Amino acid sequence: MSILAENKYVALLRDNPDYRKLYSGQIVSLLGDWFEYIAVQTLVFELTQSALAAGLAIIASTLPSFFLIPLAGSMADRFDRRKIMIVTDLLRAMTALSLLLVQTADQIWMVYVFQTLSVLFASFFNPAQSAAIPNLVKREELLTANALSSATWGTMLAVGSFVGGVTIAALGRDAAFVLNSLSFLVSAFFIWRIKRSFSQQRAVTHKGLNPFSDFAEGFKYAMQQPQIFWLLLVKTGAGIAGGVILLLTVFSFEVFGTDAGGVGLLQAARGLGILVGPFIIARLVRGRIGRAQRFISVGFLLIGVSYVLFGLAPTILFGMVFVFFAHGGWGSNWTLSAALLQRLTPDNIRGRIFSMDLGMLTLTLAFSTFVTGAAMDKFNPHLVAIALGATFLAFGAIWTLGVMLSQRRVPQKWQDGLMSDERLQEHAEAVASAAE
Repeated sequence: MSILAENKYVALLRDNPDYRKLYSGQIVSLLGDWFEYIAVQTLVFELTQSALAAGLAIIASTLPSFFLIPLAGSMADRFDRRKIMIVTDLLRAMTALSLLLVQTADQIWMVYVFQTLSVLFASFFNPAQSAAIPNLVKREELLTANALSSATWGTMLAVGSFVGGVTIAALGRDAAFVLNSLSFLVSAFFIWRIKRSFSQQRAVTHKGLNPFSDFAEGFKYAMQQPQIFWLLLVKTGAGIAGGVILLLTVFSFEVFGTDAGGVGLLQAARGLGILVGPFIIARLVRGRIGRAQRFISVGFLLIGVSYVLFGLAPTILFGMVFVFFAHGGWGSNWTLSAALLQRLTPDNIRGRIFSMDLGMLTLTLAFSTFVTGAAMDKFNPHLVAIALGATFLAFGAIWTLGVMLSQRRVPQKWQDGLMSDERLQEHAEAVASAAE
């Protein structure tokens, strides 16, 4: 990466203290999250020896948010997003400590309960955060901010997974649960210190709360905007074959013959891919919508091919290489879809759009994880990995064809070029006026 490209990220953090605080909180919180993820996965798998049981832990930490799509999105658009994030961080801090109670196989049900509570609180935090970012950075900095955020997610996945595996092996799982709880408190502190508003004034002064009516309004908007509709399906597509994440735990124990350290290595490779992918894609896309769509198609191709090869990997070293490339594509697609949704969606409806975005991901991810866990308890894990890779390839082809067909109905200004800030503002004002 050139010095100029590097300076964009350094300048954003140096010159924008409010975004820097949000970013700092994200670093600490993500580090704790991945400590806990490794701890929970190893705890469940070692106590039950079941891929399905480990998969259910992932489902419990994802699926419940789907059922809160109407309420979470509505609250993010109608109430103070900063307060929502602080309160949910404090609640998650308490929930994380509750995992200390799980010590035996017959107590595994408590893992599912506490993971469910945690994701319910996260269901309000995540849309509020995603919707707030355009109010904390300049419009032209959105791709930079999202690339930095995604890369940080990947960095903390790599560091947190590797260090978490080592820490758990040395100090035990309880240390990971305590550290994760503390990380939420630190995140809440950083968010509390942010001075800038997380919403435009019009959004927070809107009276009343009608989640289902609000959801219907957001859904109607998404269906009327082909760009938004297909961008909402990017993370959904990732979730359809998202059971690949469970593969990393099962392959570590059953194929590569390692333990929690092996899970940490594969998760670290996943994190490194997510770290590198967004930086590369931000430099290649340069804000052009049509170019971004083409790179999303390439991302699906890279993920699919890499996981087919992962299913054939003879050693954990080869497995790490294929996981790295797969999640380089995954991180790129996540970054592009998030940045474009933030640019193309007006503030007064942005929370609902991101609630739908993350909610559909959790639904498909939960379904895929359940099917993957059940399949790996009955079939060869190599075949399951190859099937999931093929699923990514198939969805990527469908997504690309859908975008190509939808562009026939899209005005030329939406297609290949860079939509100007003026046009984006005109579009946002038109949608806001129609909503009112």
